[in-house]
Amino acid sequence: MNQTITHLPDLNLLRLFVALAEERHVTRAGERLFLSQPAASGGLKRLRAQFGDPLLVRQAGELRLTPRAEALYAAIAPRLRQLDAEIAAATPFDPAQDARSFVLGATDAVAFALLPPLLARLRRQAPLCGVSVRTGDHRTLPAMLAQGEIGTALGFLGQDLPANARMRVLGHSDWMLLRDPATPPVTSLEEYCARPHALISPRGDLGGLVDALLRQQGLSRRVVVGVSSFALLSAVLPGTDLVATVPDFVAERLSLRGLAAQATPISPAALPHAMAWTEGQDRDPAERWFRGLLGEIFTEVFGRAQR
Repeated sequence: MNQTITHLPDLNLLRLFVALAEERHVTRAGERLFLSQPAASGGLKRLRAQFGDPLLVRQAGELRLTPRAEALYAAIAPRLRQLDAEIAAATPFDPAQDARSFVLGATDAVAFALLPPLLARLRRQAPLCGVSVRTGDHRTLPAMLAQGEIGTALGFLGQDLPANARMRVLGHSDWMLLRDPATPPVTSLEEYCARPHALISPRGDLGGLVDALLRQQGLSRRVVVGVSSFALLSAVLPGTDLVATVPDFVAERLSLRGLAAQATPISPAALPHAMAWTEGQDRDPAERWFRGLLGEIFTEVFGRAQR
């Protein structure tokens, strides 16, 4: 197939190409750029014509990059991110007047607790701005940051951040236990291990940080259900004897939905929460403003949970 490029695609098409290469999904790539599915499909068609290559082909039920697309992505993605960073750094930002879309990657706990106050503050202070939230965990958020899929990562991030990342620790949260208020409280470690547990499991497994701590003490608990979001606990726990171990600021919000919150009989280490971004976002005035806003809101929510 002829690989001659008749003329260079415009920057918006190149951004779409990068999104398609990273998402491997036309609809998700469009959503990332606030494009409709037909618009994203039309953009892919134009990219194929201009590069003289299919770029993405369906194999084994999923879209995969062609060798030509892999090479193009390796050449285009870092240069496009650098260009965006240079343009952003030279562009003043007035939150009251300017339109900007922010992409936040967060753990489910942080997204659950911070998204409502974040949206309220954005509506007041930056009414023309929007935010897209992608949830992940300490295993997936660093990779999303390195790939440029998110501008800021927020939550428990682990130790595998990209080499060019900047990080700010926002605070630490303690753990609490949630249950149906009609069930008896858990008063001992023996009762804790005997009760059936619900677990937040974005990856679908039935083990987590608490299980690792219990194993260190020669103990185990019985996890009977894993759900993908903390918000689902308000539907799963009522009417059962299930308990769930969650960060304190999540327990505060879910206790408002009728669940009982109590101290845990175990003593896991306090969970550190941090904000991270890449060097390319460091000088962007809009991203710096957004990070400041996130830090303020986290401090407010964290402070309420500690009282």
